Amino acid sequence: MPLKVKICGVKSINHVKACINGKAKMIGLMFYKKSPRFINLKTAEKISKFAKKKIQRVGILANVNIREIQKITENVELDYLQFHGNETIEFLKKVKKISKIKIIKAIKISSKYDIKKIPRFEKVSDYILIDTKIINKNNLNLKKKSKKINWDLLKNIKNKKKLILSGALDIKNLKNAVKSSNIKFVDVSSSLENKIGNKDNKKINKFLELALKL
Repeated sequence: MPLKVKICGVKSINHVKACINGKAKMIGLMFYKKSPRFINLKTAEKISKFAKKKIQRVGILANVNIREIQKITENVELDYLQFHGNETIEFLKKVKKISKIKIIKAIKISSKYDIKKIPRFEKVSDYILIDTKIINKNNLNLKKKSKKINWDLLKNIKNKKKLILSGALDIKNLKNAVKSSNIKFVDVSSSLENKIGNKDNKKINKFLELALKL
């Protein structure tokens, strides 16, 4: 089964074209306002319309209320909502019921004890994104580079079909990350930028070329 890739933090149709041409599965549109990859609703709407039926569109959110979610989904058509904060299982159930949109939940994995969170959130999520950080209500410096996950922590997870691996992935460590974790879906963002918040199409192309070989 070929490696699936989600490229997060795209900000232009030009970026989307590179993702589509390179056979990425998903693009991530950032609605978290403190992120350097944030885009407004007007830009997101344009990107979403262009990407429709060409690539799956994911809206990235953190610690927002239902009304804020509705404002986004009323203006921007999305295939998935990704939650990167302290959202509860009950909240995600409510969102899914109201929005009728599939859910991706990001979970911070820093120890073997964090692995226990995965089965609980799998019940309400279509995918679980494994990362080294989530957004707390009061702080997260998204200008800092992501940290690499200890892939050995993931070896004992039996069912990995719903898992997406994230956390400082790049062309240098991708092969080893996939082999060590045995997860066939990856999320990448900061390593594909020429400066914080700005994707580089050449870097997107190189990463996706490698992913197609794995």
